[in-house]
Amino acid sequence: MENSEFAAYVLRAGSHCADALNAMSEIAAVEEKIEVRTFLQKTRTPWGLQEISSDQGASGNPRSQSFTYTFDSETLGDGVDIYVVDTGVRSTHAIFQVPGPDGQPTKSRVTPGFSFLDTPNPTNDGDGHGTHCAGTAAGTRFGVAQNANIIAVKVLGDDGSGSSADTIEGMSWIINRHNQRKTESNFKGSVMSMSWGLSSVSRTVDRVVRAASDAGIHISVAAGNDGADACQNTPASNGGQNSAVVSVGAMNINNQIASFSNIGKCVDIYAPGEDVLSSWIEINGQPSDEALNFLAGTSMACPHVSGVMAYLLGLEENASLRQDPAALKARLLSLGRENTLRGQTGGSANLLLSNGANGSPNSTLQARDDQFLDKRFNFIVASEKTQLRY
Repeated sequence: MENSEFAAYVLRAGSHCADALNAMSEIAAVEEKIEVRTFLQKTRTPWGLQEISSDQGASGNPRSQSFTYTFDSETLGDGVDIYVVDTGVRSTHAIFQVPGPDGQPTKSRVTPGFSFLDTPNPTNDGDGHGTHCAGTAAGTRFGVAQNANIIAVKVLGDDGSGSSADTIEGMSWIINRHNQRKTESNFKGSVMSMSWGLSSVSRTVDRVVRAASDAGIHISVAAGNDGADACQNTPASNGGQNSAVVSVGAMNINNQIASFSNIGKCVDIYAPGEDVLSSWIEINGQPSDEALNFLAGTSMACPHVSGVMAYLLGLEENASLRQDPAALKARLLSLGRENTLRGQTGGSANLLLSNGANGSPNSTLQARDDQFLDKRFNFIVASEKTQLRY
């Protein structure tokens, strides 16, 4: 390739040849081929998706859907399993359906997994919390990793409460399934998303969380909604510098750390956690597969991180790295936007989640699609439950 400005050549050679050529004064540079990707975008998305995919973040009305999600591959978590450990997932919801050639749904991306209940539909969500989290992590249009597999793991009841024993059993089931999936050719990794917390630190639950991480499962946990030290409750206490688990605090569209968000050295990163629009289970008290809802909490921040984990795993070509939670956490933190948040961190890093696409924002697109919205717009900031809370 030659023109009046430069000459460039493509050659096949070993690294020793490249080193020798680079040492020659008449050669400007010799480097390996670098993959080039287009930046793809989806419009009419929630503010949180623009926040995590643009250097400029999002601004304006957080309840508008006039935001743009930027990403650099259509894989969007394809082949990655996201275990939503929660109140279950409404698998029939429209945003979890896989369309056929005619645009009509053919199947759900939600697979029923473990449930502490013994009922005909044991992983169904009668609370809404798990369905909302699943939609943020991987729902079509509203989720981060929109092609990922969603596995519903029900450890909380339809009142949002549960026991530490059920969480341990659910995580044990996930470890066993993950070990089976590792042998399958289409498998690209496991992500465990846990948007709940105990009222104190549990050594037993913490040991199982660490065992899951040691097994190669990537784990995102909510920091908690007490406006206090995240190190004081499980599983958020598993975050921090000496762990591969990622503990997630919440922030809003004004780059302010949410007043309810736990903080401190166990918090690794912050993600959108106020006015988060995602899938819901009912409209005006009637079950619905098109319902959406705005919620707030570190529960909503956590699945943003789970989705980015799945997104990055979908891009990763090295199979061994897909089984290395510490390496993925380091990558996730290296992509974060530093020192953009206002408010007290309590010793945590001032770090905002990013998928690394760094797209340009576009806030002049279509307004919201009203028939999809749950008109109640419930807010869940912190709900004190018997033993577990989200």
